[in-house]
Amino acid sequence: MIGLDANMLLSFYNAKAGVKTGAAALGTATTTNSPTGTTKAPSAPWESKSGAASSDELVKKVMAGSKFIKESNVSLDLAGASQDYKKLFTLYQGLNTLMRIANKTQENTTTSTMMRTLQRLFTSGMSEIQDYVADSTLEHVGLVQGALTEKLKSTTGVARTDATYVAKDIHKGSVTSSVKAFEGDVKFNIAINPPTAGLYAPKSIEIDLSEMGTTTRSMGNVVNFINSKLKDAGATTRFAVERTPAKAETIKVGEKDVTVNSGVDTFSLKVQGTTTELVRFSAAQMADSVYVVQTSGDTDNDDKDDPDTLNDLSTQLVKFQADISGTNPSTAVAGVTDTYWSEGRTGQAVLEENITNVRQTVSGADGSVYVLADVDGEVDGQGIKGTKDVALIKYDSAGKVLYTRTLGAADQASGMAMTVSSDGKVAIAGSVTGELGIQTTKTFTSADGKTYTTSTYETTKGYNESISDSFVTVFDAAGEELWTQRRGSIGMDEALSVSFGNDGAVYVGGRAQGTMTGATDAGSTAQGVTSAGGWDAYVMKFSATGSYQSTTQFGTSGTDAANAMTVDGNTLYVAANENGNAVLRSYDLTSGKPVLSETRNLGNLGGGSISSVSVYDGKVYVGGSANQSAAATGSNPKLMDGVAVGNAYTGGQDAYALSVSTDLSDTSEDRVSFYGSSEGEQNAKVTFSDGKAWIAFQTKGAIDGTTKIGEKDAVLARLDVDSGDVEWQTRYTGKNGEVNPNAIAISKDSSSILDKLGLPTGTLQYKDSSSLVANTTARPGDEFYIRDPKSGSKKKIVIEAKDTLESLAAKINRASGYKMDVKVTKVLGKPESVLTISPKYASAEIEIIRGGEGKDALDSLGLSEGLVTNAASLTASESSKKGGKDVKMFGLNLDSNLNIANEDDFESVKKVLEDAMKNVRSAYRYLRYGDSSEEADQKGKTGGTVPAYLTKQIANYQDALNRLGGG
Repeated sequence: MIGLDANMLLSFYNAKAGVKTGAAALGTATTTNSPTGTTKAPSAPWESKSGAASSDELVKKVMAGSKFIKESNVSLDLAGASQDYKKLFTLYQGLNTLMRIANKTQENTTTSTMMRTLQRLFTSGMSEIQDYVADSTLEHVGLVQGALTEKLKSTTGVARTDATYVAKDIHKGSVTSSVKAFEGDVKFNIAINPPTAGLYAPKSIEIDLSEMGTTTRSMGNVVNFINSKLKDAGATTRFAVERTPAKAETIKVGEKDVTVNSGVDTFSLKVQGTTTELVRFSAAQMADSVYVVQTSGDTDNDDKDDPDTLNDLSTQLVKFQADISGTNPSTAVAGVTDTYWSEGRTGQAVLEENITNVRQTVSGADGSVYVLADVDGEVDGQGIKGTKDVALIKYDSAGKVLYTRTLGAADQASGMAMTVSSDGKVAIAGSVTGELGIQTTKTFTSADGKTYTTSTYETTKGYNESISDSFVTVFDAAGEELWTQRRGSIGMDEALSVSFGNDGAVYVGGRAQGTMTGATDAGSTAQGVTSAGGWDAYVMKFSATGSYQSTTQFGTSGTDAANAMTVDGNTLYVAANENGNAVLRSYDLTSGKPVLSETRNLGNLGGGSISSVSVYDGKVYVGGSANQSAAATGSNPKLMDGVAVGNAYTGGQDAYALSVSTDLSDTSEDRVSFYGSSEGEQNAKVTFSDGKAWIAFQTKGAIDGTTKIGEKDAVLARLDVDSGDVEWQTRYTGKNGEVNPNAIAISKDSSSILDKLGLPTGTLQYKDSSSLVANTTARPGDEFYIRDPKSGSKKKIVIEAKDTLESLAAKINRASGYKMDVKVTKVLGKPESVLTISPKYASAEIEIIRGGEGKDALDSLGLSEGLVTNAASLTASESSKKGGKDVKMFGLNLDSNLNIANEDDFESVKKVLEDAMKNVRSAYRYLRYGDSSEEADQKGKTGGTVPAYLTKQIANYQDALNRLGGG
């Protein structure tokens, strides 16, 4: 007979189920690590037996006006339980409600009206939960809205001095082989100057590679030759060879990557400088350059269903030498990394993929070029606050980035216009939606004759957060922001043009769908001008220090815009598209405000555009694109109707360039010239230099003197407006046979033999600004808080215009009561520094909290919310001592900026809420078992009885065994 003791089965069940029996079950032989002193706990809100309301019921309540956080609605099912359970129960319910609201936004039945209600409720709920976590005092656990960390390190770096310059690659192959870029007559000058006058005498070194004789002009030999010249001159700066290791070339064969070849090393020149020497490059023969920002690939997106061309666009900054002649021989040579190189091109730089649009480029006096770009993500290591921002990027003449400045818009912004003054200041203008911090500088003289400058900061919104306002920002020659202003109407408006006055004043032109604040009509001093309807044009003036001074608004009942402007002496010229006509206005500036003096209607554009306006040698020049067919212009007078034509209109949209006298009178000297094909060229980019028209556009048509290459090529040309003669032109293509010029700039004397060597014209810039505003998206006036978790006191940290990492570290130190070790540390292998915050002693703690909406600085600085504490390293079962009690700290990792306004962010919102709820469950486990790990749920089952059904089954098994054994 087989005997089976039922107690054995019961013991087996108990062991598997974690049920303790005997003395252990009675609690006489066990102890607990629970900080509450007992493992008995009320049911948790995620357990069905707790009686907690469902997420749908919770949402119904808050939609009916109930609070997300209401402790009085929570009833624990265990009398005498720690009130910590009640607080965690309440918090979990609040988070659960937020999660259900987020999920409802994804349901097909959710209407747009309901969506707005859900977004409002979500924002309100987040605020309640943040306040509850900040204000709640629990006995056995501590809650922090953010994360727990032993050391907080900023992820956004700030530039530091880096006295090296790595040029672009100029050679592919062996370091000992001859380099094509070094062939021929290669001569240039290196000037070595002290950073401060009077330290020592400047040095001028002439480099002429013909002095190398028959020595192979390899990378190594040329560098040795240059260094010998530098050494003889007593300079400490040296050249070196920079090698970029080969990358294997692979192709896809089925599912596998197959290596075609192992690749070839590439090489460039590197300047190893020192902060005690300024290095300047120049050449005897200099030529003019044309900079073009272009998009290459499927530019019209007509192959969007073709997987080979999908997401195939790329943007480049390319440079051409324009005035090739006997006295200015070509310095162009195909770079080893250049793509689709064409004759005359001297450089190419690939722009970052987060740059989505470029509308304007302007050249600097030093041969540099400024690019105004829209960006939808990180650019040059700088993140953005909102969904789209504006970036000002300065490149040297060799195509290397000198600095990047982002606007710091909280929502989105677009860059429409840019100008550079004679002393190097840069003004950018465009549109902004949502919040933006503005800065105004005021200068005044005290009674004792001393001059003082003060700056004020303010966070602004538009009349309606969903529509755009106009903005203008001015930077000094070093790229430091001087001031920002924002102006708008009750409707949508945007700045489209900007120009400096001779006294440093800034003029902004644009368009508005309502009446601009403070606007008058043209030349009037009366206030209260009303919109003429549709879009009106406007002209605004700001002082050199950013003070708003006036607005003039004008237009028709149709669509009007001030597209281009320039200042010549005491006259402001504005070229506006008014209901389809090109209208040129001149304003007298002698009275301090623009006063309209003359107006001339230049004729109908036939749906075309105005690209630029310029003044040279007694004439005003205007350029853009126009359709002059009878179908396009109808009964309207054509552009410059009756004026002498230098080059005839060919068909469709042609580029045009025209000139009139500076008094805008109709004279026999007026001229107009067209340039294009019969196919039509949309949105031609036209700019002027010394009275010559420079033109860029995309075309698929035939242009005299050029040969069609791809499906849609780019054409660059220089046109004599008076005669219509094409003085220079080039045609080239791009990826997939398509390339589209987006912006064009002319640079005087910026092409030379240095282009072949990958070296820039002018002084090397080793150091960029160290200010936070220049290196991040932080705006003056942005903020965050330092909170003492013991006392609850909060101190605000405000970002000022001249703040650096060092000054910010000092502010945090003071605000923390000197409990933290706040350091500025170098990033290994990068020319930048970051901020680190760690406790100075064992019990030191501070909490980092976000600033107000639209003013928060944490993301811009690369810092995160949370508690900086040594307790962050404690294990799941360890706790720290506070007030003689064990207190375990828990970070919810709940981001203050969490919102459901952007549908694309749903998955990340869901993940954050899930993590926060998971962390509340961990805190609950710790209260019950003294262990926050998930394993504690199994380890902590310390009591209970065997279910009746199992007891009955075991009895049946015993009866069966007894019968089998004959019992």
